[in-house]
Amino acid sequence: MRHFFRTSAILCLAGLSACSSTTSTPATTETAATNSSLYAALPVTDAELLKPQWQLLKRFEPRYPIEEAIKGRNGCATVEYVITPDYQIKDLRVLKATSKDFAAESLTQVKRWRWQELPAGILQTPVKTSTRFEYCVSSKVGPDDECDRALMQQNTVCTGTDVQTSVGYRIRKK
Repeated sequence: MRHFFRTSAILCLAGLSACSSTTSTPATTETAATNSSLYAALPVTDAELLKPQWQLLKRFEPRYPIEEAIKGRNGCATVEYVITPDYQIKDLRVLKATSKDFAAESLTQVKRWRWQELPAGILQTPVKTSTRFEYCVSSKVGPDDECDRALMQQNTVCTGTDVQTSVGYRIRKK
């Protein structure tokens, strides 16, 4: 008899869990669609993060994707996103990328930046901007490095004035 009640209770809880998860999915999808359409008409402000009010934003150099470093590939990605007045990042998407690995790392970096550490009031309305990430792999460290950051910023494969660079180093065994 105890076994019957235990089994019934477990089935009842499983049924309730299944019901609650199915009702939340359409609402989440609907909210995402509403947010996307909300920001779709925003014009892109090029180089927004280069303005003085953003100097306190802690942005980290992107990690060089290991898959691309092993292959010795250079590349880039341009991502576009909306910054809300409460520093939420919305509609983060890749505009152009030379590989899925560079695209994925670039998206990850924008999310890692320390948005919540910024003082309140920088924005009154949402702003849409983009950041270009340039990746170069080098086999040398020092002044003879093949990855001159100034030259990386002149790359024309991906677009955007706000450029973040990452240099990966290939280590060769002697």
